[in-house]
Amino acid sequence: MSQEEQAVTSLPDVLALERSKDDEFIIMACDGIWDCLSNEEYIDRIHEQIKKNGMKEAVDNLSVITEELLDSILAPNWYPGAGHDNMTAIIIRLDKYNSHL
Repeated sequence: MSQEEQAVTSLPDVLALERSKDDEFIIMACDGIWDCLSNEEYIDRIHEQIKKNGMKEAVDNLSVITEELLDSILAPNWYPGAGHDNMTAIIIRLDKYNSHL
């Protein structure tokens, strides 16, 4: 069976997009995250933290924001056959004021 035909493969889905001067973050996360949150919900939660803590503190603590987000979607109870997907995520801050954009 070819790599393309397998359920688990080392071939990534790749999408290339033009950056905008308004881009703030790249969120890289596994399907365990996207099964619980939409793109908009994840971005909204980041913006909530920025409003709550201020921009500098929030962007200096993106790992804390990620940890709190993962904690909020973690199943409160685990039992065999329910809610045990892995969760991996990283928020990459983009310099939206970069002069070459």
